[in-house]
Amino acid sequence: MQRFTQIEDIHRRIFAAMLSSMDQSVGKILKQVKLSGLNKKTLIIFLSDNGGPTRELTSSNLPLRGEKGSMYEGGLRVPFLMRWTGTLAPKQTVNVPVSSLDLFPTAAALAGAALPQNLDGRNLFPFLLKQETELSNSEFFWRQGRRAALRSGAWKIVQMRGTLEKPVWELYNLASDQSETIDLATENTKKRIELQTRWNELNSQMMPALF
Repeated sequence: MQRFTQIEDIHRRIFAAMLSSMDQSVGKILKQVKLSGLNKKTLIIFLSDNGGPTRELTSSNLPLRGEKGSMYEGGLRVPFLMRWTGTLAPKQTVNVPVSSLDLFPTAAALAGAALPQNLDGRNLFPFLLKQETELSNSEFFWRQGRRAALRSGAWKIVQMRGTLEKPVWELYNLASDQSETIDLATENTKKRIELQTRWNELNSQMMPALF
């Protein structure tokens, strides 16, 4: 905190101090991996668990809509970086949706471990090494309290205003509207109903929510 006394807003100062501390800690890990001669044998992964909390720490998720706790992209889309010196090409960007659920099958495949058949995640490495050009299964399901969402390809439905018993679904096309500003739920009723039906189908397979 003492390093950022020039920032008058206490919330911004806390946020800056947290980010600086995390940055230093990541640097220490990367330095030790290199000093140990393991940088060419180690896959390093960095990701956040949710979008920035704009009201708590005045973080910005722009141009994405929403924040931590919401089902809009600002709450769901997070930084996700992978580094493996000498194996993964540097500075490549993956523009297709991936998930933290993909980490387990990716790590298991690299370790040569057998995988169960019912995993939701995917092994990302053939895609990252450009051995494959597409990733299977681009469906993503969310449910937390009364909030819910489903993404299928570029299409996404969001439930933030109603309840799970009486949902008010919004529909967005993320390919043309990354900021989720144009609700197409009324204009494209067919796609909305299609995704609602799929969300209900997946929801019926889930255990009762714990929170």
